[in-house]
Amino acid sequence: MKLREYQKESIEGIKHWFGTQTSPPLLVLPTGSGKTVVFATLIQNLYRINPNKRFLILAHRQELISQARDKLLSVWPCAPYSIMAAGLKEFDASAPIVIASRDTLASKKRLHACEPFDLIVVDEAHHVGPDKNSRYRKILSHLEEIGDPYVMGVTATPYRMGQGMIYGMDDEYFFGGVAHQVTIPELIKQDYLCRLSAFAVADSAIIDASSARLKFKGGDYRESDLEVIAMEDSTIVQIIDDWIDKAFSKGRTSSVFFCVTVAHAYKMCMYLKKSGIRAAAITAETPTKERIKILEDFESGEINALCNVAVLTEGWDAPRTDCIAVLRPTKSLGLYVQICGRGMRTWEDKKDCLLLDYGENMKRHGCIDRAKPKNNRDETDDKVWICDSCLGVNDWDEKHCFECGEPKPSPEIKIEEEAEQTEGDGFVDKDVAAANEAAEGYVLSDEMQEVDTKEQVKVVSNISAEFAVSANGNPYCKVKFVTYDTYYPYSMSLMIGMAGKAGLAAERKWRTLSHNNLSCPNTIEGAVNEINNGAFDSIQDIVVRKEGKYWNVVNANF
Repeated sequence: MKLREYQKESIEGIKHWFGTQTSPPLLVLPTGSGKTVVFATLIQNLYRINPNKRFLILAHRQELISQARDKLLSVWPCAPYSIMAAGLKEFDASAPIVIASRDTLASKKRLHACEPFDLIVVDEAHHVGPDKNSRYRKILSHLEEIGDPYVMGVTATPYRMGQGMIYGMDDEYFFGGVAHQVTIPELIKQDYLCRLSAFAVADSAIIDASSARLKFKGGDYRESDLEVIAMEDSTIVQIIDDWIDKAFSKGRTSSVFFCVTVAHAYKMCMYLKKSGIRAAAITAETPTKERIKILEDFESGEINALCNVAVLTEGWDAPRTDCIAVLRPTKSLGLYVQICGRGMRTWEDKKDCLLLDYGENMKRHGCIDRAKPKNNRDETDDKVWICDSCLGVNDWDEKHCFECGEPKPSPEIKIEEEAEQTEGDGFVDKDVAAANEAAEGYVLSDEMQEVDTKEQVKVVSNISAEFAVSANGNPYCKVKFVTYDTYYPYSMSLMIGMAGKAGLAAERKWRTLSHNNLSCPNTIEGAVNEINNGAFDSIQDIVVRKEGKYWNVVNANF
């Protein structure tokens, strides 16, 4: 694979840093610039010089692991690699090049079984925070103790909420500095990225964070509060009408909607389908095979609108995406930039990507080509102005509208303040992506109960199962019950094959749910196959119970 000039410069920048500095460096490349190709080529070059060297590519999500594998093989088809990732059901760390899941490798048993590495690459390195007890820091500390590896990070967003820039020479920083950086304007100018075109949206379609006294969690608006606003039928209808007017009716046929929660994504999808749009929802709950099929259909043009939450912000490439609809306000600059970056890859006959910001994030953070954390901003970095003629959204320093050429209006437009932080709710030094990951896997319901009902019976229309992995790296069988009155399934976790009480509980549940007292399979894969082949088909309805915030499956009727 022939490298672009800036990619060659990136590799040379890393090599120079390792030759002159002792602290781990960052490589900062925008979304869509081919950062995975860069570190895959670097690893290939170093391996050819010394085949005895070992390399670790460390990532926090299954999509990133798959992407790293695919890009490595595109650069180097015969690359000697193995994968350590429970989500992909692979646990091999013996090859010269290991692509590993952070959560899987964080297991003490697996981590201590690893041989030393010579180079460690941390993908999406902004997830490495200052907390020395985090999974990333524990992994890196152990590997540094047993060997003397070079460590580098790659990211498009070198900052975190509550911390600002993630590099520096103080003890609070893991990364010492930036070895090489390429900016968005540079790549747009060179035609390696396409431009984002933004227009003001209808006032009635805005998910307004200033309309309520929202609380904060993880430094961002609490998702349960946002969900209440975003799930309003009138707001959803107005968003779809506005999107049809500004995007779909103008020939934009590949739109990605970034939603607040799983319930919100499914509800948006349902309303889009009611409007005659070929739409699909994809979340962390979506089975792997179904997810692959949905993404393939989107990339082929069979699906025109893709509704997602916390899945497509990192490690996903869909160059034909021509509209990004942001359906949530966020105080996370990194999340905002990652979302916008999903639409900036080039594609045949694609002139730009339309950004429809229903969460007013451009007012909050400014245009992404000038994005900076708060403590590094200039006075006007987070300001934009809206053209009176075409409603185009422009950077504050632009004297004329980029879309239509009209001059900037005078007097200056005042930028309204976003919602105040609720008294007593402090900021937590965690980024939004981590908060979203922590929330994944919970059983949710679209039920908005006004009465304190302990239990409810739900009639089942379909039952399926999938292999899943918990937040702490434990694999399990996720049983999904689709009912007639919800937007998305209820789920039940069966810790098949696990030692101790969890495994025994799973066996008891299996005998109950199978109705015919079928013996419990020994493996998760076996359980998934049996369920998908009808082992639980005798179940007519399920009993769900409100346990805290969520509705959990507690029983089944036959």
